[in-house]
Amino acid sequence: MNIAIVGAGITGITAGFLLSQKGNRVTVYEKENYLGGLASSLRVGNEDLERFYHHFFTNDSYLLSLIDELNIKDRLNWYKPKNAIYIDNSIYPFTTPLDLLYFKPLSFVSRIRMGIMVLASRLISDYSAFETITAKEWIIKNSGQEAWEKIWEPLIKSKFDIDSENISGTWIWNKLKLRSSSRGKNLNNEMLGYLDGSFNKIFKIMAEKIHKADGRILLNNEVTAIIKNENGSFDIMAKNHKSNYDKVLFTGSPNLLENILHGPYDNYKSLLRKIRYKANICAILELSESLSPYYWITVAQDGLPFVLIIEHTNLVGLREYNSHIVYLSRYLDMSDPLYSATEHEIINGFISGLKKVFPKLNQRIIKNITLTRVPFAQPVITPGYSKIIPDIKTPVEGLYLTSMCQIYPEDRGLNYAVRLGRKAANEIMENL
Repeated sequence: MNIAIVGAGITGITAGFLLSQKGNRVTVYEKENYLGGLASSLRVGNEDLERFYHHFFTNDSYLLSLIDELNIKDRLNWYKPKNAIYIDNSIYPFTTPLDLLYFKPLSFVSRIRMGIMVLASRLISDYSAFETITAKEWIIKNSGQEAWEKIWEPLIKSKFDIDSENISGTWIWNKLKLRSSSRGKNLNNEMLGYLDGSFNKIFKIMAEKIHKADGRILLNNEVTAIIKNENGSFDIMAKNHKSNYDKVLFTGSPNLLENILHGPYDNYKSLLRKIRYKANICAILELSESLSPYYWITVAQDGLPFVLIIEHTNLVGLREYNSHIVYLSRYLDMSDPLYSATEHEIINGFISGLKKVFPKLNQRIIKNITLTRVPFAQPVITPGYSKIIPDIKTPVEGLYLTSMCQIYPEDRGLNYAVRLGRKAANEIMENL
């Protein structure tokens, strides 16, 4: 079969790789001039580095299986992170259960209740009860008002902005379950993985295999129209290319599919419009000196323009970046003025915020800053979310949809994006 895939993120490339290995002719369309989507890389020093922070968890079984399949397991290394939380104008260690026990911003009772809540979430497998309540309701019930106001409210607000009080309990339950279960039996021994050569190595290998199977990857080719013909085939109209296909797999936001799908599909398009997203702004700072001893600092304090400070080189080492690498990340509505602000304004705001966290920061250690903005970074998971998730197989015969909004009850992540790409490829093959 002649199959078009729209989007060269990890879901699209995984599906394309698997379909091409089954004898199908695959063409992948990508708006950008690089592979990877949210896991794409750029060059820093003599190394590839992800535009957005990434790592593996020990229980990322789908991603680890793909690495095995691509014969690059020897490139995977495991590291023990040191994490912290910024609150009340101070940085507190926040890596182990013992750190929580000594966490002074919370009363002792709140610390104990919060620890029990995290541990209990690990034992819950049926998430149906969480679908009808908000994260706020569940957290207050299980760890108290103080823990909600000091820790969880600013964290969820930093992720979902104006929607923070209407986020499903399923979302926070799964976050807690994922992080605690990745530690295995030893709760003090969290390990995170990273691939030598960045995640870009995965994309390069799968792209090579698609090419060898007579497939094509058309970069810098935004798809502007998907048209279903009377004979059942599809016309794909792109920036620099037009062609006809038997099947189409769309791997971007449902909002984008709504805009480019031609035809009388109003009911389906109204379903796609129900999925909402938060945008993301991420800055990569190349520094001549390290900021702190921590890999991951969660910002749980209002008034800062970013919500995460991630010193990547504190996890994986300096390698050949020729700099200490720090990510600053912020989630927000696309309607937020900050999202459409100039690059200069955003960078100045981020640096000012960083100086509040690190008052002794000398701006001269900042060698370079790279800013990236994406409009569809995080689906907004509200109560009853499972009822609005679109199926992989759309009502348009021969058209399939895979998107991070379908990674549920799990949150978005490369591991589940690989699972989704494999599931889509299998479904297309079954329908063939």
